[in-house]
This record gives sequence, C-alpha cells and structure tokens, in this order.
Amino acid sequence: MECLCGNVRMAARALTAVYDEFLAPSGLTANQLAVLWCVIAREPVAMREVAAVLVMDKTTVSRNLAGLLELGFIVCRPGPDARVKLVSCTAKGRKAFADAMPRWKKAQVWVERKLGSAAFAKTVSQARRLARSIAEPAAQ
Repeated sequence: MECLCGNVRMAARALTAVYDEFLAPSGLTANQLAVLWCVIAREPVAMREVAAVLVMDKTTVSRNLAGLLELGFIVCRPGPDARVKLVSCTAKGRKAFADAMPRWKKAQVWVERKLGSAAFAKTVSQARRLARSIAEPAAQ
C-alpha cells in the first residue's frame, strides 16, 4: 500500500527546496514567505490565526515569526487580552515581500514546466483541498 503521508511529505520537501533556491536572493525562505503573505493579507492578525490559515503548527509559526521579527519585517503587539499577540507587516517587510514575489513566480513557472500546466493546476487544487479537508486531527 502506498503511504499518502510519506509521499506528500517527500513532495513537500522537494518543492520547498526548489522554492527556497529561487527565493534565496530575497533573503526569505518559502516558509517565511508563506507566513509573511498571510500576515499581509490579514493584518493585524493573531499568531494562532496564522497557524490555522497555513495549517501550520504553532511552534513552526512562532519560529518563522521570530525570524521575520529579527529581520524587521513584522511587528508584534498585544492583542485584546494578554494571551493574544497581533502581528503586522512593516514597510521593510512589504518591500521584502514585493522583492520576493518575482522569484516566487519564477519558482511557480519552473514547477509548472516540470509537471505540465494541467497537472500543475490540478495538483495545486488537490493539495489545497487535501489540506483543508483534513486540517483537524482524526479522532481515534
């Protein structure tokens, strides 16, 4: 029997390496770009919302946000209660995002050429559907 989890993780690692290579001159990794993209689209945004939207564990989100904070790309401020931190993008972060986007688009084109346009579009759609349909852990 083929293991969906193992194969999807293997594909994710391969894709991440490709995107990281294309994004390297921008100073952002694929994970950092995804987190920054989410922050820009929803700011100010709670850290837990970033985790939910990206279907990413809170530790990974925190690690990526810490890196973006250190780079001066985001700011964090207290939310409506002490348990919530709200994240917003800085002007420096918006510039980094804008500089990274052409490189991200080149990675997209490279992968699309490898897969073919129809397979690329179908894979993107299926990956989104897969992530959204099983984002909650299965009950035992």
